[in-house]
Amino acid sequence: MSTDPVDAFWARAEAATWTDVDAAVTAAAEILGKPIVVREEDFLASEPVCGFVATLEHQHLVMISPTPSPTFRAFVVGHELGHVLHRHQESQAQSAYIRDVIPDLPGYKVERAMARGLFENAYEHEAELFADRLAGVIRAHRDRPSAFRGVFG
Repeated sequence: MSTDPVDAFWARAEAATWTDVDAAVTAAAEILGKPIVVREEDFLASEPVCGFVATLEHQHLVMISPTPSPTFRAFVVGHELGHVLHRHQESQAQSAYIRDVIPDLPGYKVERAMARGLFENAYEHEAELFADRLAGVIRAHRDRPSAFRGVFG
């Protein structure tokens, strides 16, 4: 296993034929040696975030806002996966920043949370680029054109 999980992930992506984000989540969990659980959480529908990661002792828990759009779900999960693989949760400064931005999140032990639109934040920018690249990998292996492609090119 590579010492850099991001490099190991993209190396695996080159050889894979992923057609959805869940296959990428499975691969990332294998690389990290720790489960990544994705859950839709109703409470996020009224929060200023689309998703966040809680890194717990035995798993990474990716919580996302419920959405009927598989494309939006895939992008949010990809973004959060970028945070996990880039190990953003290990940054104490980032954890403190999120607590300041969203102080009233429910009682989860949140080490890292995503605040969409704050792209002056290097972590968010890096995760957004990761999700973009992952979307391209998945799109390349689909039999039909993506609705995402029709909207964004």
